[in-house]
Amino acid sequence: MRCVPLLLLIACSGTDGSDTAKDGTIPPAADCSERPIDLPSARGEVGGAWDEAGQRFVFFGGDEGVPQSCQSQTDFTGETWAFHADCDNFDKIEGNPPKSRGRFATTTDSLRGRMLVHGGRFRDGTSGTYTLFEDLWAFDFATDTWTELAAPGGPSPRSNHEMVVIGDTLWLYGGNASNDGLFFLPLGDLWSLDLNTLTWTEVDPAGDPVPRLFHNVATDGELLFVYAGGGEDAFTGPFYRDLWAFDPGNGQWTEVSSGSDGPEGRIWASLHWDPVGGGLVMFAGHDDQALGNHNELWAFDLGTGAWERVREGDTLDAGGNGFCDFPADFTHVDLESPERRNAFASAMTPAGELWVFGGKTDCGIINDAWSWAGEAWTLRSRATFGESCVRANAACDALCF
Repeated sequence: MRCVPLLLLIACSGTDGSDTAKDGTIPPAADCSERPIDLPSARGEVGGAWDEAGQRFVFFGGDEGVPQSCQSQTDFTGETWAFHADCDNFDKIEGNPPKSRGRFATTTDSLRGRMLVHGGRFRDGTSGTYTLFEDLWAFDFATDTWTELAAPGGPSPRSNHEMVVIGDTLWLYGGNASNDGLFFLPLGDLWSLDLNTLTWTEVDPAGDPVPRLFHNVATDGELLFVYAGGGEDAFTGPFYRDLWAFDPGNGQWTEVSSGSDGPEGRIWASLHWDPVGGGLVMFAGHDDQALGNHNELWAFDLGTGAWERVREGDTLDAGGNGFCDFPADFTHVDLESPERRNAFASAMTPAGELWVFGGKTDCGIINDAWSWAGEAWTLRSRATFGESCVRANAACDALCF
């Protein structure tokens, strides 16, 4: 029997005092008793963005298929959810979302108060080829509505790509052109979209990185950073561990770090710019070594060009018994960190708080929510599925059952 932790009770909390208004008064506490108590199902391949005005973490889509013997069983969703920071509650948003999908690109368009979604893949059932998308959608935070943006002539249909907004320009890089789940066709093209005119331009920069998928991107407001990922061998590795920067001003790529002194090569991690700490923050992902999924947290200092492990997370203990056979002592567990994972939704707030929801774990897929505020992780909503028995403090003789 799978060991499932109890639901985290939703607290009716008020402001912490940091939400003081400009006149010095403290706004009234939210009435959490009137908030919905629904929980999203566990899912991986999900994407999200931070809504600063609404103080909520909005996420869309993903794959709800529960793996069997560590083999994917696709069941895509087109749901839109929000997690509200004031009451730690989920809220399902109804409306006209994009078609169900996974492995799409997501980013925040802060100037226009919206989340952007591009591409991804879908199939009906657990076998056969995938449909790849090339559409672009916007979710308006103020109205909770989706709109498909008419922007023809852009990137080819793809999945496992990444994008970010710098000013009035959307930048999109890389991905997978294969519609067959048995092999990858990594892409290395770079595109820009003028968000005022919705005009795509393919950019031909100097010194390109190796084409890739499962990578991450971030921006400090000036440069586009690309980190890690995999190539044609992204099923097993080796994975990349390098960090690159693209300067829109001069149209050139620069390798910032080979990664030899930093995290192991990995896929499907998260990378964000910390507006408070002033560096890049990387969390989780899947390596090509014995541990597999991670929950460590790293920071990269652009000034020194060095990686620093901020939180170690779980470390390898006994290791696996074989493929998809994890003993209870597989790792030394860091109970103060989220479950190890990849393919999750994440977002960074202007205050430097990192948010994480869902993803793929050693125990399938998960539906918890966490935040990191610079010193420690805070569990905002406990998982009801996909968490290891050890982490749930259950007496188990295997990691997940």
